[in-house]
Amino acid sequence: MEYLIALLIGVAASAGAVLPPGMLNMAVATTSLEAGKSAGLRYAAGVVTVFLVQTTIAIVGVNFLRTNPDIVELLSWWAIPVLVFLALFFLFKWYREQQATESIEQQREEKTVDNPYWEGISVSLMNFLAIPYFFAIGSWLMADGVLDPAVLAKAAFVVGASAGAMLILTAYASGAKWIDAHAHYITRNIHLLVGALFVVLAGVQSYRMFF
Repeated sequence: MEYLIALLIGVAASAGAVLPPGMLNMAVATTSLEAGKSAGLRYAAGVVTVFLVQTTIAIVGVNFLRTNPDIVELLSWWAIPVLVFLALFFLFKWYREQQATESIEQQREEKTVDNPYWEGISVSLMNFLAIPYFFAIGSWLMADGVLDPAVLAKAAFVVGASAGAMLILTAYASGAKWIDAHAHYITRNIHLLVGALFVVLAGVQSYRMFF
């Protein structure tokens, strides 16, 4: 029974990681618009592949990281330049789009997605939020006795989180046209919004470390 509970908790926890509009789910929706639903689903599969590994690292490493605060502090310092780099990267992509002579829609039509699965993996590798998110969730659940610290329970949680993430990203891929029609500003300026998000995260992390 505890394994089923861990599986369902993992599914629920995935909503907080990939349900709100962000870099990964918007990239899945954009790929679906540009190259079709099938490409969007393969892109989502690439994202979830990395997501599974990141979730595993976070859940398995909960006890290790809690007993090695120096590693956590080092990762916290390194997060600042990484977040700044990602902010500049996405803001530059948005700037290039705005400076192009073609409209955003024309650029979409001209863009080809050669290998959606591997592109999903490469973009997901730039998302560093899954590890600290599931580290915090896992620590809280285990401390309160909600999640069994046994290996099989942790594995069930990871499987549930990955399955939940794939389900949500599938919904983004399937509903890409609806999202584009009802949230046009977001899909047209996704790189600006993601870049701004990383600016905010870099600012918050800098404040935490320096003050």
